[in-house]
Amino acid sequence: MSGAVVIRRCASAEEAAIVCALLNDAGIPASLENWHHAMIHWGVLPALGGVGVLVPAGMAEQARQVIIEYVESAEERLLTDFPDLDAAPLKPKRLRQFILIGYYTGLQLAPFILLFMLIEVVSRVQASSAGGPFRWELLGAYLTDARWGYLLGYIAFTAVYFLVPLLIFVFLSHQFLSRRAKMKVA
Repeated sequence: MSGAVVIRRCASAEEAAIVCALLNDAGIPASLENWHHAMIHWGVLPALGGVGVLVPAGMAEQARQVIIEYVESAEERLLTDFPDLDAAPLKPKRLRQFILIGYYTGLQLAPFILLFMLIEVVSRVQASSAGGPFRWELLGAYLTDARWGYLLGYIAFTAVYFLVPLLIFVFLSHQFLSRRAKMKVA
């Protein structure tokens, strides 16, 4: 009796479950290694080497062929399920990127801060013209006296505080993914 061999290591539990279901559907008994760790302690999964897909040693080559055939026929299956996939060009989601950058840098808070500063200026004008009509000529004087430097400093600090870690994360994840892609090709 031969033991089980790992034919594929998957980075996520979802990917491993899909590969296992594919092999089981093809009649190859497959099971998952580190499945419980992946479900409970998913943070340690990279240290364990991911989730291994196990098959009987005698069926390892057949299992590899099933996976290869499935991957090679992916484009053909996509075109049969979605025939107009090539007709519509993919548009980059730039608006979503700008919203995320605005959120992380605090730039979306700028209109609210401006609104509160404007309310403060109007309340100062109302206080100085108490007892009489609202004096519009004082509005310009108080607008120049407003704390615009504080606003710009706040926005710059928030942008640096949130954007620098975000850029470091994007840079490191890009390096990791490109290294992983090179390892898969090799």
